[in-house]
Amino acid sequence: MIAQTNPRLVIRAQQSDRSSAILRMASLAVIAIAVAYLCWNLIAPFISGFTWGLTIAIVCAPLRKSLFRWMPPLSATLLIIVAAILLMTVPLALALNVLVKELSGAQASLNIWLRADDWQPWISRHRVLGPLWAWADREMDFGAAAQQAAGALARLIAPAVVKSASFLSQAGVALLALFFFLRDQEVFLTALRRVLPLSARETEFFIERVSTAVRSSVYGRLLVGLLQGALGGVAFALVGLPAPVFWGVVTAFFSILPVLGAPVVWVPAGLLLFMTGHWIKGCVVAAWGIAVIHPVDNLLYPVLVGGRLGLHPLALFVAFVGGLIAFGPAGLILGPCVVAVAAGIGDVWLVRIDVALEGVRN
Repeated sequence: MIAQTNPRLVIRAQQSDRSSAILRMASLAVIAIAVAYLCWNLIAPFISGFTWGLTIAIVCAPLRKSLFRWMPPLSATLLIIVAAILLMTVPLALALNVLVKELSGAQASLNIWLRADDWQPWISRHRVLGPLWAWADREMDFGAAAQQAAGALARLIAPAVVKSASFLSQAGVALLALFFFLRDQEVFLTALRRVLPLSARETEFFIERVSTAVRSSVYGRLLVGLLQGALGGVAFALVGLPAPVFWGVVTAFFSILPVLGAPVVWVPAGLLLFMTGHWIKGCVVAAWGIAVIHPVDNLLYPVLVGGRLGLHPLALFVAFVGGLIAFGPAGLILGPCVVAVAAGIGDVWLVRIDVALEGVRN
């Protein structure tokens, strides 16, 4: 006699197995989320250093490829790191030295200028600016404003000194990350391809998209911004404006941000010179800004970046400014990368939807 299996018992066993499987998957998901949260807390202090290390590694990728052909990997990696240190630290140290000195003297210069009387009569006699100046003079205390502005400049120095230790620690993390990103690039890419839930073609698309976003941010916005800042500093030094290096740094910062740009600094500087009666110097700043500083963004940025990033200027503005707010200086790289990845995910979904619709039609 063959024993007959009770169908109800079989169904209950199957339901119990499914419930156990669902419970195990749910438990695994909870554990994975908890571990991911803990891992994020471990990695978060080093995000800035890792970002800059990865950025330099991506920028140096062509050099790495060439050196690895005829040098041992370790020697090539160390050579790239030494070259990167020399190219970045020497100019940065010189610029910071001059900048700190200028900030120290800018407090007194700004205070003297705001209290000076040589520019106020010109504004008072102006047909349009005169009534506005009279109203502002009644409603605002410019002496107190001078003290507040000068104090704000003075307060910029102390945090810079306090944060120097943090900067050095992040620089050390960036160098360590750079070493491993250069030496073990293939290992990281292989691990990334295994982790991403995408096809091989989609994974390569994502890797290329992020690499393009990093190169565009560095070559496009950062390089163009630094060049415009240097040109602005030269113009300010030629006309004798106080703290030209400081205002060159401010020009570079606004040049990095899409939509705003260098005119946010050099246009008011030219107007200030006109208002104080320095017509020739004002014309020099205006001509230099229009003929030299502004074309750098219009001519050099398309050559370095072109349409490779494929993002609208408003999206770029959100990426850079939002990245700065969320991640600090590293946001100049992380912001565009996040937006580029989001755009890439959108492209992947659009392609998959098109393929699915094409299959339904057929």
